[in-house]
Amino acid sequence: MKNKPALIRALGLVLTLTLVVSCIPIKRTAKVRAERLPGPGLAIVALQTKAGEKLTFSRKTPAYLIRDRVLISDSRKKEDLVLPKDKVKEIKAAGKYFAVEMAGGATYVGRGPYNPNTALTTKGTIYNRSIPLEDIELVWIKKTNWPLTIAASLVFDAALAVGLIVTSGGFDIGFPQFPSAEGSCPLIFSHNGGEYVLDAEPYGGAFSRGLERAEWVSLDNLRPVDGRYRLLMTNEADETDRTDELKLVVVDHGPDVAVVPDVMGRMRTFGASAPPLAATETASGRDVLSLVSTRDDRFWVSRMEGKDPANDGDLKDTLVLEFAKPAGARKAKLLANVWNTAWGVGAAKTLLEARGRTLPAWLAEVDARGPAYRTAMNWYARENMFTLQARVETTAGWKTKALILGSGAAVAKDKAYEIDLADVPGDRVRIELTPAAGFWMIDRLALDFTADRPVRATEIAPDSAVEGGGREVAAELAGADGRYQVLEKTGDRAEIVFTAPPQDPGTARTVFVKARGYYDIHLNIDAEPDAAAVRTLDTPGESLRYVLARHPVVAAAIAAKAGQARTEAKAGTGAPARRK
Repeated sequence: MKNKPALIRALGLVLTLTLVVSCIPIKRTAKVRAERLPGPGLAIVALQTKAGEKLTFSRKTPAYLIRDRVLISDSRKKEDLVLPKDKVKEIKAAGKYFAVEMAGGATYVGRGPYNPNTALTTKGTIYNRSIPLEDIELVWIKKTNWPLTIAASLVFDAALAVGLIVTSGGFDIGFPQFPSAEGSCPLIFSHNGGEYVLDAEPYGGAFSRGLERAEWVSLDNLRPVDGRYRLLMTNEADETDRTDELKLVVVDHGPDVAVVPDVMGRMRTFGASAPPLAATETASGRDVLSLVSTRDDRFWVSRMEGKDPANDGDLKDTLVLEFAKPAGARKAKLLANVWNTAWGVGAAKTLLEARGRTLPAWLAEVDARGPAYRTAMNWYARENMFTLQARVETTAGWKTKALILGSGAAVAKDKAYEIDLADVPGDRVRIELTPAAGFWMIDRLALDFTADRPVRATEIAPDSAVEGGGREVAAELAGADGRYQVLEKTGDRAEIVFTAPPQDPGTARTVFVKARGYYDIHLNIDAEPDAAAVRTLDTPGESLRYVLARHPVVAAAIAAKAGQARTEAKAGTGAPARRK
């Protein structure tokens, strides 16, 4: 399949998906890579540098991108300023906004009008810290849409890809044309008593009926109102979401433990989770312990600069983590908070579309659990794109002890995995992860060696589930019976209500959504299959090479290198052409 120009133009893609329903505001935070950051119009909630520093700021004092640097204010108030003309180094304007770089290095951003021939007097903000764009890894953006009336129909704001376009004549705050959101899975918003907040993204990676699965996800923001729990399930991607079952699992437990589900829905307790003693990115030698020790929204992510698809060593990263092991311990519970990146989720579409017109037949074989299904399962486990092998150093070498499931790119919650330590000697547990380059974000990894404590888990079906058009669909969600509630297109949604059961005295409560289903990504499959690509997808490692070459950062570097080679060849400064 040809590399689409839009994919390269998507360098720095910033996606914010927002929607409005009834009179309840809906909030979500988009976490995306920061190759291009947004200007005024969307609030940058926070950013993470490549050194691991996490910075947060308010909507009233957002960060701005001016050319190749992000400007951050240490002030929380706007000031009246007079900027003498003889001290102004440069003025860059875009509509109502302008930036003034002073001779001393300070930069001022404010609103016009202004006159470049006189001193500036206006209200604005002084930005006294700047960070090079190349040093920024991730940004967080939050946006809320408010409805006018309860009778307003659902309004879906198509995925906003908002960036600051740098031009030679200044800077323009604009809305470049980037691809819309890629297929993922339904989003679930919890009502917290005042608004709906994005809280879960279940069964990621189940892109056909044969890959359907159930997932249990904690709803950290859900609160009862008048004895009722309320959820909103939405389709915000170019896909069709098919949910066979959606219930709540209400768990009452001791206040001194956390409850985390495993992949089978068993509620495991964590009372003494221990972070790693060391964590290293082996190829670079980078110490990443501070990024993966606690759940703090500071992430380990792949460094994509310099990745070469032709180099096998660049197809995956390798992380090695070391944990203390109590004497006599023969098993442990791995606590993992890991995400798939937005680009990684989109890469699934690239891989599927490479099959062109043969894709429906291939998916039918997956659904029938034929050879294509077995190939797909082996591919999932082998390539570490959407599942991640946790390998443990044993007396017989490194062995896979758990298969960590990826999530969608919008939100991820803790998952529990049991690790057999019977063949692990000594007082240390060493775990190796080999994530596919560009596919993963890791927030926290920890081990717990304590026995599970008793909990009380109550599974409840919905009292009602109403789609946007008013149709009642609670029966379709009440059990795994093959009757699917379908969100056919982008913007479809269902509001779901449950009765909250009484809580046991003296306990804490954690609520989980249990969702079972799959989704169909809307694909362009009119073209003939890319025969060479399909062959490589069935060869270990080659699917990684195929998509890595299409990563925006990598593709841009390849294009720049090719352009430089052409320029040198034209000027006669390059290496002589090889004789055929």
